[in-house]
Amino acid sequence: MANRHSKGYRRLYLLLALVLGLLVLINYTGSRKDFTPLEDAVRTLFAPVQQAFARAGTNIQSFFDTVAQFQNYKIENERLLKEIALLESRLLSLKELQKENYRYRELLEFKQNSGFELLPAEVIARDPSQWFGTITINRGYLDGVQQEMAVISDRGLVGMVASASPHSSQVILLTDPRLAVSAVVQRSREMGMVGIVESYPQSPAYLRLTNLPLEANILPGDQVISSGMGGIFPQGLYIGRVKELVQDQPGLVLTAVIEPRVNFNRLEEVLVVLGGSYQEEEGAAEGEREEGDPPVEER
Repeated sequence: MANRHSKGYRRLYLLLALVLGLLVLINYTGSRKDFTPLEDAVRTLFAPVQQAFARAGTNIQSFFDTVAQFQNYKIENERLLKEIALLESRLLSLKELQKENYRYRELLEFKQNSGFELLPAEVIARDPSQWFGTITINRGYLDGVQQEMAVISDRGLVGMVASASPHSSQVILLTDPRLAVSAVVQRSREMGMVGIVESYPQSPAYLRLTNLPLEANILPGDQVISSGMGGIFPQGLYIGRVKELVQDQPGLVLTAVIEPRVNFNRLEEVLVVLGGSYQEEEGAAEGEREEGDPPVEER
């Protein structure tokens, strides 16, 4: 059995050697123009074999070229994916800068038109256990921030400075149970109907206006503003809109559920009220000039 395999291999080797020898002979005589009848017959006989080897060589070369191109395409694809990721990251940064620029423009416009002396600040931290209770801003007493200063945004009242360190301050939000603000209805402005705005336990995103008499002139949709009583929060700061009215169990007072305009869950920039309004300071200065000597003309 082994002899048969050995003889088969020898025959195969001899056939391959004969084919290779004939191919070498054909290649050697390929440059000649005149062939003997035997050479011509051999060339004709082995022409299909030569073509098959030529096609095989071409296919093999094409295969290796394809493999090389695939590697190049793979490298190029990886490079393009990295470039796309970089461009997407830059696009997100540009969008974030655009939104930040828009917010700063709104704050600047509000600051210029509010009449108050305002200090812009950024929210740099929140207490996870009191998400709707306190925030930390990047301004401290070296910037002029003091305890119990009002904190607002272009959308309304935010809260009050609880403590100030050199470069940061903690702010109690209006939604914190520890803070309460006296307020009135903007439409009626009945100073005798002052209520207290405080947190709403049923929903931390809302507020409530309590201690209102049953005959209070208040309706759903009314705007609620700070009354100015207490000396901490200036008068006229916007707080929110009346969503609904609720009468207490004994039926003695009303409670109004307030929907604030400020989104306490997404605060990023705020404004600290450093002092009175510029109009008040200018009025006081004019009053002093009227009582004293006439102002000196500037040359």
